[in-house]
Amino acid sequence: MTDIEGVRAFLGDDVDRYRGVLYEALKTDRSYLDRVNKYILGNRGKEMRPLLSLLVGRCCGNLTEESFRCAAASEMLHTATLLHDDVVDQATKRRNAPTVGALFTPYVAVLTGDYWLSCVLAVISVQCDRKIITLFTDATKKLSEGELLQIDKADKMDTTEEDYFIIIYGKTAALFEATVKSAAYAVNAPQHVLDGVGMFAKYLGLAFQIRDDIFDYSPSMETGKNFGIDLKERKITLPLLGAFKNAPQKRAEIISKIKELSEKSCTPEREKEIVDEVFAFVNENKGVEYAQEAANHYLTMGIRGLDVLPDSSAKKTLIEFAEFVCRRKK
Repeated sequence: MTDIEGVRAFLGDDVDRYRGVLYEALKTDRSYLDRVNKYILGNRGKEMRPLLSLLVGRCCGNLTEESFRCAAASEMLHTATLLHDDVVDQATKRRNAPTVGALFTPYVAVLTGDYWLSCVLAVISVQCDRKIITLFTDATKKLSEGELLQIDKADKMDTTEEDYFIIIYGKTAALFEATVKSAAYAVNAPQHVLDGVGMFAKYLGLAFQIRDDIFDYSPSMETGKNFGIDLKERKITLPLLGAFKNAPQKRAEIISKIKELSEKSCTPEREKEIVDEVFAFVNENKGVEYAQEAANHYLTMGIRGLDVLPDSSAKKTLIEFAEFVCRRKK
């Protein structure tokens, strides 16, 4: 499988060109904001979405100036949502480094997220087709809808599997779709190719989020994720839903325990006890296996969408990268 570094090596100078557009778009003469931006860029993540964008563009044609703008927009939109999410979640760490909210203030994190969102509009409104602008604005809308539905369901503690897939489509897969389809638009791909890569992106996004949710129930993996966070935030994700499907008689009891986690009277000792009990329930009832089977299913469906593309080294790398994304350890 081709990992992140393998994709960067394959794309070569195109990664530098995308980053050049990204840095130029974020440039500001406000020293404080510049300091915050440099901190974020110095602690950036895998750049998975822009790498996908550039790879898909290579599969569909020759990269254009629009291609690099689309790649930069995907990274800025993703980063903006993380800045906002960390404030909502009161997170103090991301990628083993202090969050912007923790290092500066939550207010600074929110305003910086807003700045990055405004830069998305600026970078795609200059030279990009109207359809590309629509893709990113629609993705922003769906992101908000997905996150708000997750908050509502966490409050009610009544998440169904149908709810779960609506949530992860909105909060994750919609941006994958915008990232990939905009990359195809930028090189003037025909409609049947747009449809095929759009299918690929949707299902890859679902598989990616399922894999991410599996990490919360996999303490043996060195993922860099704090285990039990989803439970403490009252998020019912697919590993737990899979366990409920296999042991429905235990649902009410487990839900009651998760609710207890958010009570002020819940001590750290009791918190650990509950998390351990829920982990044991998911493990005993094959919840992680259920979720991984779903991730594998969506990965397979997504790769079928790439049948519209001619065989090439870029397509081979894209498929291997998708397989890596859905089976990664962190």
